[in-house]
Amino acid sequence: MIKQTKMMKINKDFKNKLSPLGKILIISIVIGSWVFMFIDFNVMFDNNKTTMWIHGPSMVVENEDFEITVEAWDQYERLAGSYNGMVSFEIESYNYTTLEKINAISSLPKDYEFTSNFIWNGLVPAYNIKGADNGKRTFIIKISTPGIHYIKLKDMDTKEKYRSNPIIVKPEDTYFKNLFWGDIHGHTAYSDGSGTPEDAYKFARDVALLDFAALTEHVELFPRISEVDLTGRFKKYIEISNEFNDDGEFATLVAMEWTTWFGGPNSNFPTEHLNIYFEDDDMPFFSTLTHNNPDDLYKAIEKESDDDFISWTHHCIRSTNPSDFAYYDEDINTMVEIYSCHGSSECTGRDNLYTSAKEIDGDGYSIRDALKMGRKFGFMASGDSHDGRLGHSISHTDARAVNQQPYTLSGYRYGTPYPNGLTGIYSDTLDRSHIFDALKKRSAYATTWINRPYIEFSINGLTVGVNDSTVHVPNIDSARQINIFIAADGISLKPNKRTKIEEIEIFKNSELWKSYENIDEVLSKITVSDTSPITGTEYEDCIKRDDGKYYIHETSSKSVDPDELNTNGADYYYVRMQDSGGGAAWIGPIWVEVS
Repeated sequence: MIKQTKMMKINKDFKNKLSPLGKILIISIVIGSWVFMFIDFNVMFDNNKTTMWIHGPSMVVENEDFEITVEAWDQYERLAGSYNGMVSFEIESYNYTTLEKINAISSLPKDYEFTSNFIWNGLVPAYNIKGADNGKRTFIIKISTPGIHYIKLKDMDTKEKYRSNPIIVKPEDTYFKNLFWGDIHGHTAYSDGSGTPEDAYKFARDVALLDFAALTEHVELFPRISEVDLTGRFKKYIEISNEFNDDGEFATLVAMEWTTWFGGPNSNFPTEHLNIYFEDDDMPFFSTLTHNNPDDLYKAIEKESDDDFISWTHHCIRSTNPSDFAYYDEDINTMVEIYSCHGSSECTGRDNLYTSAKEIDGDGYSIRDALKMGRKFGFMASGDSHDGRLGHSISHTDARAVNQQPYTLSGYRYGTPYPNGLTGIYSDTLDRSHIFDALKKRSAYATTWINRPYIEFSINGLTVGVNDSTVHVPNIDSARQINIFIAADGISLKPNKRTKIEEIEIFKNSELWKSYENIDEVLSKITVSDTSPITGTEYEDCIKRDDGKYYIHETSSKSVDPDELNTNGADYYYVRMQDSGGGAAWIGPIWVEVS
């Protein structure tokens, strides 16, 4: 008590001795530090156009009317609301089989001058201002010639040229699976992100121009006591996801993230974070506070709900929350997030295209290792965004916290290593059921940023998502013909610069098998055959602990049988593409088994 009294006296004396100038100086230092950390005046006042994005559907039918959307962006990849330039349109077309340039019949928009009533610079998002284009305009066009097409735009004032994503035009009366794009991993202020769920879904649909989306709030941050939803937020969150689900236009999935806040060796808790997605319009409540490992979690969900669900892990090689592939259910864990704003989890070391300072050192954490264990994952990518911009996060730019809407005080907004990623899904129909089914069947591929390259990958005619992504051959030396077709996205942050395919790599059993470098083309087709014996592969880096049991790595919380960590004699192949704009894509794997 005497010590406390003395301390209070010292504090009082200090305050009395501190001059008004000193108090002002301290306050100024605190405010100045805060401004330095979180305020950027360029972000607040510089919203001038630096590039343009032309977006169209990846696949259409000849003579079908469809929309293309043009967005003017500033240096932070936000809509440049004050843009009022004149633009003109052209088309660049290729034969689907030969890849030679062709002349296409099309109805393109006439020259158009953008309108603006936007005066708020970077203080208010341009997409919230009505009554003019404000950096975004949609046009209706038609292409009457089957093939591969790029819509080209010219800013008639600056003479700068820009290109769209590839648009594949199919002949009439032909069957094909469509290609849809989405981001199904993001957070808002309902957990540790920015903005509201409504704003995030509106942005995903209207600005990022996604076909499907899902928020995955950290369920542990929803206030709850036993079965009582204290704020009603959990119920409201599900309702919002369902309100934005619009069959044929914009599909949403009901989902949550199960987030372990602690864990490690000999702990009851694993370290990984799991996203769980439901096929229908509801889900039971679950969290790490009620279910402390994935096995118990899946059993509890199956007990509490009749709805089908799928789940997978992410930022697998992140040292703070690495993945534990000892937990695995082939019917539930059908995909894995190979890329997000945290980087790539494909592998560790020099071959990782997007590594970070938080990469863990050791075997058993990467997706390549998981595939060796016999985990049948397909590849997808997402944002894991916390800035409220589902489908096109800008936290990797200098547009940072507080002065950038949606407003937040969250430290997660202060920079992420990389842009978000997207998942391309091959599906007959755009609705919740078909998107869920495609993810369950692995009918998907992963890309970085908002890239929408067109990719086909097949072995002996079988594509990802068909027949469990598995080819059956009669003998161990049966030929496997591998076909790859890639059309690069035309997007570029630099005007007049065409994005091209730089390199295509084929990996077999997690090892580089074939590499095609310096391609330097917009389009590329590869056909190659493998007749070497099918051997399968296994994971050989388990560790034995003092309890006498084996674990896949140092932080795993579930023991395994090393003899079961293999592909049962199957070989698998996947493809990785890199483009000249610093982007990448992954598709696969496809497994090959001897019947």
